[in-house]
Amino acid sequence: MSGIHAAHRHGRHAAAHGLSTADPIEQLWSFVAAAGNADAIVFDTETTGIGNNARIIEIGALLIGDGNTPIYEYDQLIQPHAKLSAGITELTGITDADLADQPDAGFVIPQFLTAIRPLLLIGHNVSFDIRMLNIEGGLLGCREVSNDYLDTMTISHRMFPNAPSRSLQEVMRLLGINEIEEHRAISDARQTWQCFQQLKHMNHPVVLSGDEAEQSRRRHAATKRRRTNAYMRSSYLSNRDTTPVNAKPDGMVIDQMVCGVTISGDTAHQDVLSRYGYDAWLWVTASHGIIESGKNAGHPTLCVALDGVEIGRIPALQEERHRGQVPPQGAVMVAHIPNTKADRESGIYRLRLQMPAENDRED
Repeated sequence: MSGIHAAHRHGRHAAAHGLSTADPIEQLWSFVAAAGNADAIVFDTETTGIGNNARIIEIGALLIGDGNTPIYEYDQLIQPHAKLSAGITELTGITDADLADQPDAGFVIPQFLTAIRPLLLIGHNVSFDIRMLNIEGGLLGCREVSNDYLDTMTISHRMFPNAPSRSLQEVMRLLGINEIEEHRAISDARQTWQCFQQLKHMNHPVVLSGDEAEQSRRRHAATKRRRTNAYMRSSYLSNRDTTPVNAKPDGMVIDQMVCGVTISGDTAHQDVLSRYGYDAWLWVTASHGIIESGKNAGHPTLCVALDGVEIGRIPALQEERHRGQVPPQGAVMVAHIPNTKADRESGIYRLRLQMPAENDRED
């Protein structure tokens, strides 16, 4: 996007460190001035949630002018005066600290709405973003947004009529755009513009084959599963001390805690697990092995040992989802004894191996 005036680009790196690259007052007025030369705006919002009480925490926008060309970028974090949930921080990378010194909606929204009122709105599931603008605007006494708009989600429904998912990430995949949706406003706006450009030049709808539709369904299911796991993990880990309490074995360390995988066979080692108790975080070793019996006999697995005692193994399906993440020589990893009501009532101790995110599976 050479030639675009890049305004207030935060990006994940900047937001993660609470950085601000431009003065909010200067950038807002520059955006308002640039909007006078635009015909359309591609925009996205990040919010504290999806309900009527949600608030906007980031706006990212591309102004389109000069005959269908992006002419200006605007990206602004917004202080919602509410604590972010662990799930929103996990999804976006935005923290309460990032928002602490940012302007609030009263500073940004009225001028933003005035600037975009003559423009065509473009977004992915743009009705949600319009609703969020109207929620914020309504609290500030602003006139409701009633612009004409184009929705890349709706357009993708026409162009890929049997696609199981029309998320921004999946639409990019269907269009051959090799990028990852970051769930940051300016990045999503840029990617929406890329999708819009390709969708509007498609001459006819594309019907996915049975295999292609199944691959799309699996990708979407894996993405939802990862997002759910990440939300649950971040909510659970909030304000918890996850430092392992036992001695760390020698070996290569993999200490990512994105996906908890239940260990099979752990109930046979209650004496070892009960020494640590519920909610304990532990160093374990994971080594490659083979399932010796049952319907998955002969299938590869990871064998998990705690303090030199083999506690169990991960199920065959989980081995497939995480294949290749542990080197051939094995690794030192983190495990957790969950503190659930059901386990406490039954007096059972279980072990969950903490793994990186699941691999994408497209076949």
